[in-house]
Amino acid sequence: MKMNIDTPIPIVDGTTITRKEFTEKYLKPQKPVILRGLWKQYPAYEKWTMDYFKQSMGDIKVKLFSTKKANPSETLSVAHAEMKFNEYLDLIEKEPTDLRLFLFPVFKHKPELLKDFGYPKITGRYIKIPFMFFGPKNSVTRMHMDIDMSNVFLTQFAGKRRVVLFPPDQSDFLYRLPFNVHGLVDIDKPDFETYPAMQYAKGVTGYLEYGDTLYMPSGYWHHIEYAEGGFGLSVRTIGASVGTILTGLWNVSLQRKFDDIMFKIRGQKWFNYKKQLAFKRADKAMQRIK
Repeated sequence: MKMNIDTPIPIVDGTTITRKEFTEKYLKPQKPVILRGLWKQYPAYEKWTMDYFKQSMGDIKVKLFSTKKANPSETLSVAHAEMKFNEYLDLIEKEPTDLRLFLFPVFKHKPELLKDFGYPKITGRYIKIPFMFFGPKNSVTRMHMDIDMSNVFLTQFAGKRRVVLFPPDQSDFLYRLPFNVHGLVDIDKPDFETYPAMQYAKGVTGYLEYGDTLYMPSGYWHHIEYAEGGFGLSVRTIGASVGTILTGLWNVSLQRKFDDIMFKIRGQKWFNYKKQLAFKRADKAMQRIK
């Protein structure tokens, strides 16, 4: 038995798609799509390479996060290592490592990079706080949904990434932890005996290569794996509905703080309680479809 994730994410020409077409086919119905070549219009498309960042920002010290030490019971991401940026880029080019760099404030260190790109006109309401993600071959971002419920445009500038997405209505099948944005399942090593509901989850898979931009609608679960060492950039837009926006505000302002406080007070007992609720919801979801 394997997971139902073989349906491919659609790929369209990002250089010719119109705002109307994107809105009607993908934004309004909240359907993911890969936009090939969307960023060709900007200098960053050719300018941003590994060598460019090594030379221009190599001496900056960066905090790194271990994918091996990721734990579903942790509500906060804690840095596991630190090194110079150019050393890290050398590392991920040469060999696999469990150390990842994400949500790196590259534009704080080098604000002139903001002149290298703009915000594609196929949509609007951008949250103009871009982030860059760097990772080695085989590193994985464990299954989660973004806490702010924004739409995400993720562009690949070097390397290759495998992306698996699940729509929000699949949350119970993925054993979502209450008061959290993570699930318990590992889609690369599915354990159907422990998590029987995951056999009913329906997802889609795509591969991001140089110049590809993934449109990921708000609330989508995503599992991202680096098939090759590389880096990309994400920009966000405000959620498509008032309800989505309010949910994002609740998640960021209150839910996360509540979860952090309860974990500090009760520790593993709090995680075990959330785990029990996740299993109950998964069981109910299975009963509804049988």
